[in-house]
Amino acid sequence: MRRILCTLGAGCMLVLLFGARPALSDTPASPENATWALVSDGPHLLNASIHETVWRTPRPPGGIHDHIEVHRYRAQTASDAASETAPKAALLYLPGTNMNGEAVLGDENHNLWFYLAQRGIDVYALDYRTHFVANAGVEDLGFMKSWGLTAFVGDAAEAAALARRESGHESLFLAGFSRGVTLAYGLAASEPAGSIAGMIALDGAFKSHAPKGEYDLPAATQKLVGSGVFAADVAGSRGWDWRQKLMADTAADPNGPAQNAPFETIGEELAEILFGAWGPGALANPKDGVSRPAILAQLLEGYDRYYPTIQNIEGRSMADYADDPSTPIDDGWAELELPVLYFGSTGMQHFLGSRWLLDGIHSAAEAGGTDFTINVLEGYGHLDVLVGESARADVFEPTLEWIERRLP
Repeated sequence: MRRILCTLGAGCMLVLLFGARPALSDTPASPENATWALVSDGPHLLNASIHETVWRTPRPPGGIHDHIEVHRYRAQTASDAASETAPKAALLYLPGTNMNGEAVLGDENHNLWFYLAQRGIDVYALDYRTHFVANAGVEDLGFMKSWGLTAFVGDAAEAAALARRESGHESLFLAGFSRGVTLAYGLAASEPAGSIAGMIALDGAFKSHAPKGEYDLPAATQKLVGSGVFAADVAGSRGWDWRQKLMADTAADPNGPAQNAPFETIGEELAEILFGAWGPGALANPKDGVSRPAILAQLLEGYDRYYPTIQNIEGRSMADYADDPSTPIDDGWAELELPVLYFGSTGMQHFLGSRWLLDGIHSAAEAGGTDFTINVLEGYGHLDVLVGESARADVFEPTLEWIERRLP
């Protein structure tokens, strides 16, 4: 496995998305000066060298699930006064589908947030509204039909305003993973010039490298409404309880007994499931040792169960147009010219073909102008970009170096 690093100029060909997000609202959401309540503040339970502060605020329209939280991760000082340590930069992180801002891995070899925080960068990680939907007992998920890209980009804008206030940095770095990359590009396109210092795109994209301008969003929306399926369930056919037990047991002891033959250990069983889930090594590549089942299990156990399906069709529409007439989220896209650092996994070709990398590279090139850096991670699956055994060397260290070269 090797990392191919190349810095390309604006004239290179390329780019775009997989599908999943934009907006049905008429205007881009903007920060609304939300009132943030302090939820917790103190050393992180998994790593006492990291100080975690959590804030929560309600979001419109004000339903019982309409809340977001932001977790700030900062290096803990010897005096236990982490809040007095001035960060050299601030980064807002937008998680992928079903993910959230809670750190479930305590070591900096498998946690980008902790790695950066230990080196003087404030990391602000967002909990989407999905984090406040119970994993059981919710019979009607119809409220998620309004949780499109506009709503989530508006939530991210509110988180960005909090990060600026708390860090003292008016210009933020943005990072996103998978679907979070789309949200991050959408946020960058709606923020004032100079307010985003740079963008880190972790295995995701925004626009198609070959848009056709044909996607019929009204028809797709009508079909979705007719189906009544407004949320995707990460639990799958075997159910949430089975999934969570598999993850918990593997995280606790990957050498424990397997649940099903012909596997000898539960770690082997999970490795096989994840390796084949989206095609060979697409979701993760533990069979080739790129990542470890126990680490993957810890990450996956922390997932939120549901995610709004409206974002899938909105994203397909936005990707299919240079400027999607159905949403304002991408109206500022053509004017973007911010530094972009992109990481793309080759394993995803087994799930979505070559367009996965082409879309990601194209998005980075279009948004980055003359300052974009492309990293193709050979042998990596999607989740390996975050928690692979070589992620520190191949992703975390280059990210820190890239940020530090762009500090004032």
